Amino acid sequence: MKSSIRSKIYRLYLIGLICLCCLAGCGKGDSFQSSGLESADSAEDTETQRKDTDSAAPPQAGISGSLFDSGKFAGKITSVKYAGPGRLLVCADHLSLYDAQTDQIVGEYRFSEEGVQLGDFYALSDGYALFGEFPENTAGGAEAVPEGDSGSAEYVTQDFAAGMSEVTENREGLRCWLFDGNLDLQRSIDLHGLLREQGYDEMIEMSAAISKDGTQIAVCGTRKLYRYDVERNTFRVLLDVDSETESGGLRHISASRVRFTGREEGSSSDAEGLIFTGIAIPEGRSNSVPIYGTMNLDGSGLNCRTVSDYALSDEIIAYENEIWFPEDFQYATGKLMVTDRTGQVIRTVDLEGEDTGEDGIFGSDTGKYIATAGILGDLTEWNGGWRIRIYDAESGKIVWEQNVGTDTSAYSGLSCRVKILDGLRECIVICGRNENTATSAWFF
Repeated sequence: MKSSIRSKIYRLYLIGLICLCCLAGCGKGDSFQSSGLESADSAEDTETQRKDTDSAAPPQAGISGSLFDSGKFAGKITSVKYAGPGRLLVCADHLSLYDAQTDQIVGEYRFSEEGVQLGDFYALSDGYALFGEFPENTAGGAEAVPEGDSGSAEYVTQDFAAGMSEVTENREGLRCWLFDGNLDLQRSIDLHGLLREQGYDEMIEMSAAISKDGTQIAVCGTRKLYRYDVERNTFRVLLDVDSETESGGLRHISASRVRFTGREEGSSSDAEGLIFTGIAIPEGRSNSVPIYGTMNLDGSGLNCRTVSDYALSDEIIAYENEIWFPEDFQYATGKLMVTDRTGQVIRTVDLEGEDTGEDGIFGSDTGKYIATAGILGDLTEWNGGWRIRIYDAESGKIVWEQNVGTDTSAYSGLSCRVKILDGLRECIVICGRNENTATSAWFF
């Protein structure tokens, strides 16, 4: 969420930093110091945590009935990312590929450098892709190209243990790691280095995406949107904020987050396209406005849109046939705009009750459910704790809710993230950031 300068940052933290962040949008500022927080729920019985509802359903026959257990993974869990239906990438002392249906770790990977900053993770048709950056001023951060291979910037890292954390800020050095289905590294691409080599001298954002077949990468720069052809090792500029490109009465179009829209099984790669969020300046005005847009992979067919009566953020939650655009958390009203792959609005979901989603809104692994994480109590007296609610993604009706972290003040000022596995109807909650985290799980 949020995703890049784009992660869900919660209100206590934002009060202190809003003046610094407002020009950059919803910045990623995951820079908390560890306070030695141990899991607040570790001593609680899982059965007493589980909330009984009329809609509760046990795991299907043949599927594991075990809840997600943070004790399976070495070190503190800093992040959990979807790795396809029923699978998770768990980031702790190293990366673990976890199959929730069998309750097994099916792959592991260890970076050779400590403090690798992790961005988006994608399940590909034959493996996985991870975006991130090495920390500044380290040997790994300026990794040399192997001797005799001056053009590809491709390498395989050594297998040493290392700590990892969520991305905290925009830095130079964006990379893409490509893994097979067992999380064995196949290659690593130094996107920022290659961009410089090919004559593009600008900082690139942590927002990047990769096509399902792993052959195309889209990268947001500070002023341009690029497409990198993995096989040809070439960049192409698709959008340039300084160009005269116009669409829908908008000019000076800039992309801040991008996703591939995917394609249906058996269709040609030409059916794949890009969808993005960003800003643009309407004709006759001098101030920019939030926009979203679509285009073909060659940059043609650009179609940009503004949205009235909806506080569009730069977030994108992309599924095979639907794209979700969460509201700007500062103006959230409990709505979620959903489009098809072409950007046409399918529906606007109204969350049941008074939940606005302003403290976080999250999608499930296949898009059946929406989750929110709202702080409990008055903001001025908040000691930590969230109310997690899960909604049906079609109707917006509440399916389940649970209070988390209400028995400790150690959560105060930290964040709350929610992952949902649709097949198991399992909710996983990660409270805190970096090494200061606690993880809980429930069936619903």
